Amino acid sequence: MKTFVALVKREVLDGKNGYLRVPMILAGLTVALVVLSSLGFGNMLYFDGMEHEGIQNLADAMNQAKAREPDEFSAAITIGYWAMSVLAWIALPFVIFFSLLGALYEERRDRSILFWKSMPVSDWQEVLAKFFAPLVVAPLAFLGVAVAAQLLIALFLSILMVFQGGPVMDLWPLGLMIASWFSVLSHYLVSMIWALPLLAWVLFVSAYASRMPFLWAILPPFIIMVVEEIFLDSSIIARWVGTHLGGWQDGAFRHISDDFNGPRELLTAIVNGMQWHSVSYSLTNPQFWLGIVIAGGFLWGAVELRKRAV
Repeated sequence: MKTFVALVKREVLDGKNGYLRVPMILAGLTVALVVLSSLGFGNMLYFDGMEHEGIQNLADAMNQAKAREPDEFSAAITIGYWAMSVLAWIALPFVIFFSLLGALYEERRDRSILFWKSMPVSDWQEVLAKFFAPLVVAPLAFLGVAVAAQLLIALFLSILMVFQGGPVMDLWPLGLMIASWFSVLSHYLVSMIWALPLLAWVLFVSAYASRMPFLWAILPPFIIMVVEEIFLDSSIIARWVGTHLGGWQDGAFRHISDDFNGPRELLTAIVNGMQWHSVSYSLTNPQFWLGIVIAGGFLWGAVELRKRAV
């Protein structure tokens, strides 16, 4: 266990630019944009001739929103924090994809695999550590940065409200915020398990390709889908790939109405209903379990290829 933890730490240190610096830069840009837009809120009210009587700054707008819909305000603030911090999540799929793509390819290209093979570490531990770090550590790091960005935004807005006379305590719906953090994390975990066969395929390509791993990861599935469409007039493979990339959510959430009466209903659906539907739908879907089996096959193949690599 200690060996595996050490291997994961090594992967995190090797990929710290993608795991930490990228989300921190994006989160910093988000916070800067929020600060600038909040300070210039009064000037934006009259952009293109628009007029909002009685609203001179952001605090006035928040006071009016709270007075108009007091029961919806906390939920709206929570959703607003996520909307303002979503920029930090944009790079996550790219970080995961390229981390897996280079995980086993780079050590063969720079010949560092000769050194690591001399260490008393099994190939399956190396492969699992390289698979675990992008899929688990990277999202946790991105979530931590997004949470920190939300707290910084809340702190700045609170200070601004003190000077402008707006609602300060209402900017801290901690219960809803914490629930939304765990909701996002649980939804990611389910989505990640659905995507396991595709992610394991990328790692398998990383262990196999002698050059241009990106093309090896993209072209073979694309060619197979095109050939199936042309000669068999079907799209089974394309639908399967689409399902594991996120299309499964259409089936999981088909019973949930998209007609929400305000932010509170939307947030309640996200935190409670959607999580239960996604888990129950996944556990009873054969494609979910078949994908795990296929992912195991690709991981086994990656281990075997690494054993033979020199």
